[in-house]
Amino acid sequence: QPTHVPPAQAPTPRAAEGGGAVVIEGVGNLLSQLARCCRPLPGDAIVGYITRGRGISVHRADCAQVGSLRERDGSRVIEVAWGARPAKSYDVEIVVRGFDRKWLHKDVSNVIASANVQVVALNARVDARQGIAQMDYTLKVADFGQLSALLSQLLAVPNVTEARRLA
Repeated sequence: QPTHVPPAQAPTPRAAEGGGAVVIEGVGNLLSQLARCCRPLPGDAIVGYITRGRGISVHRADCAQVGSLRERDGSRVIEVAWGARPAKSYDVEIVVRGFDRKWLHKDVSNVIASANVQVVALNARVDARQGIAQMDYTLKVADFGQLSALLSQLLAVPNVTEARRLA
């Protein structure tokens, strides 16, 4: 069973050329992309991986994929940090579970709307036998802080038993 490592806070970026969304230490402008396996957000601790032909792939430091990449070729894992001008929003997937009740989905949606977070996709279902509702969301958030605050607010909704980031 995989061990869960809580995400650490990212180091403060050093003075960087370009000041873009991601700073690659000691390197000027270089093509970089956020990894789809873990979808890092500003505030997450991150590392880079030098790909063949696609620039730097940026992963959360606790991403399971990074462990495999280090084993395969650790010399291609490099230090990166968040730049001074992160992108305006990032897609993140979350799951919200709880005991089903009337208006549960409405209450969860109101919390998300109050946090000024855009819903990109939603899949909701109820297991009537167990009385458990599950809502899977893809949201646009500004950074790790906004996501953390939202997850805390969702956990405060009556009957919600779980609200967490996926991947």
